[in-house]
Amino acid sequence: MSNQKMRAVRLFAPGDIRCVEIEKPDIKEDDDIIIKVKACGVCGSDIERVMEKGAHEMPLTIGHEFAGVVEQTGKKAAGFESGDRVTVMPLLPCGECDYCKVGEFVLCENYSYYGSRINGAMAEYIRVKPDNVLKLPENVNFEMGAMTDPISVALHAVRQVDRIEAGQKAAVLGMGPIGYAALQWLKNLGCGQVYAVDIFDEKLNLANQLGADFCINGKSQDVVEEIMKQTNGEGVDIAIELAGTTTTQVQSIQILKKMGTAVYAGISYDNLEFPNKTLNSILREQLNIKGSWNSKISPLPINEWKSSLEFMNTGQIKTRPLISHRFRLEDCQECFDMMYNKTEVFTKVLFKPEK
Repeated sequence: MSNQKMRAVRLFAPGDIRCVEIEKPDIKEDDDIIIKVKACGVCGSDIERVMEKGAHEMPLTIGHEFAGVVEQTGKKAAGFESGDRVTVMPLLPCGECDYCKVGEFVLCENYSYYGSRINGAMAEYIRVKPDNVLKLPENVNFEMGAMTDPISVALHAVRQVDRIEAGQKAAVLGMGPIGYAALQWLKNLGCGQVYAVDIFDEKLNLANQLGADFCINGKSQDVVEEIMKQTNGEGVDIAIELAGTTTTQVQSIQILKKMGTAVYAGISYDNLEFPNKTLNSILREQLNIKGSWNSKISPLPINEWKSSLEFMNTGQIKTRPLISHRFRLEDCQECFDMMYNKTEVFTKVLFKPEK
């Protein structure tokens, strides 16, 4: 073990999160890479993990959305060297199960994961494997690089739709970082009209700035009625559900055009019951319901992480307006209290280990 120390945000038990000093990771195996973390985002799943559910093993350093600089590489970590600016896909597939054998790593039955199953990146340094590391393009800074994960998760959700045709209508329900990214992907891929749905006007204002054609406040407006009015009673071709609430999950079906597709990507904690009329519309209107989980770095047909980095690099996907808060590692309790209790409206919250 290294005798050097570093600061890290550690989860000791649900609700017990502290910035503490621990051993700095060092090279253990020939393909290890040590990264100096420059920015680490808080995922929606982190809030539940930290404040209620806990991690698979504790204490654990959390955080899986990150970017930084390569500090040190093992002899067999080919393609990377000290000073490289990088981001890291957090899913570590086993490589042995049936799903891994056909390249569906996201469905791996024995995966590991930075920040929930093994130590993550809400720290000054992290040890990673080269297969998960991608170099940042020229115009992608560390804060943008730390958002590659949510941008890729949004692309993965949008790609669950079998075909996206020019001029189609789509709705995104839930304006978090992934929702804003999904909205931008749908526009980039040719959707003519995209509807943004949320319950906060501040979030809808940002959706409008990022290209939403219509913004609907689910608290003060009837979402289904509004979308049906705007689409001459037909509905939308595509609904991407990212709020994870029973209300938006049902609405996602109710706003669909015949033969339309709803993609469920928002993490849900409640049972879902469909009204009989909605259930019948799934049958009679031959609707498609797809699930979406995580993102892919399989090279074919596309590497979603590389595509995300490229679109951020060219400015076709904007991330800077999504960053609402920046915290020091020492302020972890304050940060998670704020997010869990929703005492402020937030979008993407970043930890900056060097602050």
